[in-house]
Amino acid sequence: MDVRDVGVALWRQRPLVALVLVITGAAVALGLFFAPKSYSATATISAVEAPGASENDDPDLLRGSVAELAGSRAVVSRVQGRIPVDRDEDELRSAVDGEWQRGTIFVEVTAADADPDVAAAIANAVAEVLVDSEVTEQVAEPSIEQGLVLTISERAVPPDTFTSPDVRLAVGLGALLALGLATAAAVVRDRRIHTVDDAAGAEEAATAPLLAHLAQPEDVTAMPALRPGTVEAEVFRHLRLALEAQAETGSPRVVIAGVTSGDVNVWIGANVALSLAGTGRRVLLVDGRMGERFGVPVEEAPDTPGLYDVLLGADLDSALSPGPVELLQVLPAGTYGDAAIPELIAQRFAIVMEAAAIGFDNVVVLGPPLDVCDDSRAMAVDSSIVLAVVERSVSAAALRVHADRVRALGARLLGVVLVGRQPERRAA
Repeated sequence: MDVRDVGVALWRQRPLVALVLVITGAAVALGLFFAPKSYSATATISAVEAPGASENDDPDLLRGSVAELAGSRAVVSRVQGRIPVDRDEDELRSAVDGEWQRGTIFVEVTAADADPDVAAAIANAVAEVLVDSEVTEQVAEPSIEQGLVLTISERAVPPDTFTSPDVRLAVGLGALLALGLATAAAVVRDRRIHTVDDAAGAEEAATAPLLAHLAQPEDVTAMPALRPGTVEAEVFRHLRLALEAQAETGSPRVVIAGVTSGDVNVWIGANVALSLAGTGRRVLLVDGRMGERFGVPVEEAPDTPGLYDVLLGADLDSALSPGPVELLQVLPAGTYGDAAIPELIAQRFAIVMEAAAIGFDNVVVLGPPLDVCDDSRAMAVDSSIVLAVVERSVSAAALRVHADRVRALGARLLGVVLVGRQPERRAA
């Protein structure tokens, strides 16, 4: 999926995108509202080089030492008695930070607390302790007292806004999270529910060529291929040519399978078989929909065996019935017994079809829907399959899965026939 596909998914799923953005934004806002707040206040100390200071003392180095003293145990132990609340030494040490502003004479003392007034009080108390010459003399190296003159140049004031959590960072991360969640939700939902409704969508989802785009028949028993010269017959002629081109170097057997329940694949397969027979080819039309769940067989022949019986060992020739045109023979689904159909297909179908190929130029198999069972996929192993897709009946994601499973079983996906109400009457 490229950037354009993502953009299309976002547009199609814009109500969902808007909902995700609103929910995520509300969650970030609530998180910021209820999150514990921390306020920071800063007091500034001026550290001027003392008159008569030793030439061996580096004033910048001394200023850095003053900054390091801000959070020391010796300093914060003296701060405890100067602030209006109880804070243990470890709390104060983690809350206080000193920093020399490089290139200046200033050392900043910053204190953080959940109460803005307390944060200011702590910062001011630390600054007072540091500039107190008696205290500095006791807790620091003599060089600081001798090399610098420390004064408070700016006292800390209670801040108006909190510094933690960081609102800009939270909003930025929230925006990225919202966009990510909205995009993921839109793409997932679009791939799940967006149905295949045009030629481009069918080809993209199946990763296979569009063989034809046909009008959905009002009567699936109608055989337009029997009426040469008509527009409908010409469409099936083009479909037959497309199939021949795609299957030119492969097996003469092709399975026509619907993706969802319905008989549209039967209608397509029967007309393709008629069109092939019209070119002078010997064609076998096989009804592979074995089992009561697949509806009425193409050819009713209750007194003769069918595919099911042939798979069990019945003679193939005795199961064939003549089709509506010369050179076309039909192998009905047959009567159904207790034998498991998937096992029969796996063990015997390819053998029976190879035997049939001796007497026929083409074998067209009408397979059951792919969303019902795996019979069609199994029948297409070592041969070819065409997927019949009705517009707006299957999601692009589902069609993609079916196509991938067909290829995974070793079948060759020749292409897709799209059936809809407003077709492009053409074959690829």
